[in-house]
Amino acid sequence: MRVLYDVPSSSILHINQPTTMNTLSTARSLLFLLICLPCQLSLAADWDAIAKAPPEIAVLQMQSKPLAVSAEKNGWARIPAMLAQRGAVIYMPDKEHLGVADIQVISDGYLFIACNWDYQGNQSGDWDKDAWDERKFKSKGWDKLTKGELGGELICNNNRVQTIFVKRVKKGDTFRLRCNKYDPPYPILLNSKP
Repeated sequence: MRVLYDVPSSSILHINQPTTMNTLSTARSLLFLLICLPCQLSLAADWDAIAKAPPEIAVLQMQSKPLAVSAEKNGWARIPAMLAQRGAVIYMPDKEHLGVADIQVISDGYLFIACNWDYQGNQSGDWDKDAWDERKFKSKGWDKLTKGELGGELICNNNRVQTIFVKRVKKGDTFRLRCNKYDPPYPILLNSKP
């Protein structure tokens, strides 16, 4: 039996060995790389473009502060790398809040929203009629970001994992968003100069 040595020793092919599986496996691997590699490269480029174009927004009864790990009661236990590396700011309620984020867009850019759908109490007060779920965000043009795309998860000190969406918003857009009974959706902006 002859051995072909032009391949790594871990995948030495023998002349008499059927190679259909090897060819099929190689073709699948190549196809995967051709499909996924541009996605990964464009994602890296998109993060840079998004960071250069933050919108200006006004949020009723919420103030911006740096998004950073903090031991404060209403702080953040974990922050995704892509947000931390780009000096993100998050809008937090001034005081106890009723779970709504009223947002007015003053200039165009990419707006992130962090939401949590964990149980926060019963449906009294009919708050759930106005609540946005993942399907509604997507139907309104928001893109859900994965843990992999973000480089981690955004987790509050109360251990609530946030789902993060992003959308290119336009001057004049207004949003009244609600995801839960008490915690509002948190607007997040990337800092163009971290």
